[in-house]
Amino acid sequence: MLRGYRSATEYSFNEEHTDAIVRTAAYHRKDFALSMIWFSSSEHINIFQSIATPFQRASNLGLGCLDRLPLELLHDMLVRLDVHSLFKFRQTNRGSRQAVDSLKQYQIVVLHGLNLFCALLRTRLAPEISLLDFYDALCLKPCSLGGEFGGFMSLLTWVRCCFKCLKEAPETQVQTLSAARKEFRLTKAESAQLRSFKTLPGIYSMEESVYKSRFTIVSLHQASLISRRQSQTTMQSQSERSQRSKKLNFLGSCALPHYDKVTGNVEHGMSCAGCQLALEKDIIGARGEKWAFEARDKVYARDGLLEHFKWCEQAQLLWKSSCEGRNKPAELPEAARRRGYFNERV
Repeated sequence: MLRGYRSATEYSFNEEHTDAIVRTAAYHRKDFALSMIWFSSSEHINIFQSIATPFQRASNLGLGCLDRLPLELLHDMLVRLDVHSLFKFRQTNRGSRQAVDSLKQYQIVVLHGLNLFCALLRTRLAPEISLLDFYDALCLKPCSLGGEFGGFMSLLTWVRCCFKCLKEAPETQVQTLSAARKEFRLTKAESAQLRSFKTLPGIYSMEESVYKSRFTIVSLHQASLISRRQSQTTMQSQSERSQRSKKLNFLGSCALPHYDKVTGNVEHGMSCAGCQLALEKDIIGARGEKWAFEARDKVYARDGLLEHFKWCEQAQLLWKSSCEGRNKPAELPEAARRRGYFNERV
């Protein structure tokens, strides 16, 4: 490994310093969430009260024949409803609203996964996903495809993934419906089996591309499984397609934090400021090596970041120059201070 990037020996630190190390040598990179389906906090303020807040006054209205069910059985039934049906049921009357709001899973989902909750409703994928599916995804920590911290969800395949897998894994690749039909020679019946949705206007990808028109997208992986046919494109055209349509993966994805059922802690993922510093110093990436930028873009859970810190020489440098977290490191990269490169959005 390059000198100045990986330390020669493992760096040791006291447990009492872990919080300060995380504050000093790591940062949450907001760019990633903003590159996907994202709604501003002002939009959330307008809907959070109606979606997540129960009425203060008790309801005299019942649930009809559902009142005959034991409470435990009623709750078990409600968590297995799809998000759309649950949303509609909650709007029936005050009693149904109180029944849904009493579900721990519902409260956790709308509190920590509101962005994805809104995305499911607006893309009309909500009938495809149950509340239990959503809660289980929220409580899942690693990427289902690569094993790293998975801070993102691919909506069409409902897979939690890391940023690298979101961009490159076959299971997360997205294409327009018309292009997928042509590539796999899909019949109308086969096309009808695909999970699909019309994209939402917005700013997507790390290039901040603006999409104003809406178009239908599907999962290429699902299309290949349904058609059971080889792609009709050549290897060269597949490569060209990946360059043109890689941005579509962002239109079909959304950031999702991890919720720990035991501790109640929530992790949005963090990046290493030391790797960003190593890139800026040309210690890594001087020749445009792909792995160097992947190292900079890697998102860690807290425990993973602390393990990485033991061997990241530039992160250790930031920690030492901060007087063990008491001061701001002199060489703290601007990207770490700003939590990425994107401008603020309102």
